[in-house]
Amino acid sequence: MKSDSNPLRVLVVDDEPPIRRFLRTSLTAQGYDIVEAEDG
Repeated sequence: MKSDSNPLRVLVVDDEPPIRRFLRTSLTAQGYDIVEAEDG
């Protein structure tokens, strides 16, 4: 992860809401900025 004040942005694409929710929770806890999509 970058050490400056701008968090890395992660795009999470999955059609299963529970998987997106798990990834959002886990990655946000690690300081990432999350963008979600349910399909490409």
